[in-house]
Amino acid sequence: MRKYDRYAVFNIAVKGILFVAVLLICFCLVRSLTDISAAFSLLISAIPGLTAVLLFSCLLRYTRIYYGYYSFLSGFLFGSKEGKVYCPCCGKHFDKFVDERYYADEKHYDPATFSVSRQDVICDCCRSAPRHRIIASWAEDNAGQLKESKILYFAPELSMMIWFKRHKIRVVTADLYDRRADKKLDITSTGLPSGSEDVVFCNHVLEHVSDYSVALSELNRIIRKGGMLIISFPVDEDLDETREDKTASEEERRRLFGQYDHLRLFGKDCRKILENAGFEVGAIDISGMPEEIVPVNGPSNYDTNMIFRCVKK
Repeated sequence: MRKYDRYAVFNIAVKGILFVAVLLICFCLVRSLTDISAAFSLLISAIPGLTAVLLFSCLLRYTRIYYGYYSFLSGFLFGSKEGKVYCPCCGKHFDKFVDERYYADEKHYDPATFSVSRQDVICDCCRSAPRHRIIASWAEDNAGQLKESKILYFAPELSMMIWFKRHKIRVVTADLYDRRADKKLDITSTGLPSGSEDVVFCNHVLEHVSDYSVALSELNRIIRKGGMLIISFPVDEDLDETREDKTASEEERRRLFGQYDHLRLFGKDCRKILENAGFEVGAIDISGMPEEIVPVNGPSNYDTNMIFRCVKK
């Protein structure tokens, strides 16, 4: 499960219900010492409720109902108020964004990767990072076009799914492992018709796939001529060329690329890589975006605010 799922509000709700259920069972056990028939009746009546909770938990874990439920429940847990920062993904204001302490998770990340970047950049409600808020701000300005487009979103992030739901824009999600996705697709071989998509979103995916050039070729194939690819990935601006090692161990990946499941780190040649894949390469302009969304690099040093807006030639 992704990191943000550990903090998901549905977990708070479900665990709360389960806690009440456990208390009820304990009460039944105590009552059994004095009134066995009453305790048995209470226990039997609790079984359908517990079953319903478990089934609902599975629905949230494995279907896209999760996004709607999260959005609905977060409205109660994170009330709208005035604040210094704003998240366009979930539409909430806060006094500040939070530090997720990724640098403390040495099992998955290299602490040095967070050495020079701002850490208090994560939305406390939808877990958005700066790149998600930049994309959401751009999408706000282009909502009309997106509503009329056929959209495919690889590796859907909670924050962006909430944005699409808030704006009633239909998006088809795709992932090889996430069971909530609408389609189980391998980004290097989707099986989708050529030119079938108007807009494709693909953020922080290429660093995980076996062959990024094949993935880009496949994305170019499924996007119609003139269609858009909104894409981002880890970039080390000190690297002249992209560095990769597909055979490295998890420990070596943490050291080389900053994260245990990254196979590469892109360098200054990333724009050329996108151009060679058949795209006219531009970028989302953040110069006019409000400071309250905190469009900065972070939390990782390679989490740049560079979001490429590519058009198929």
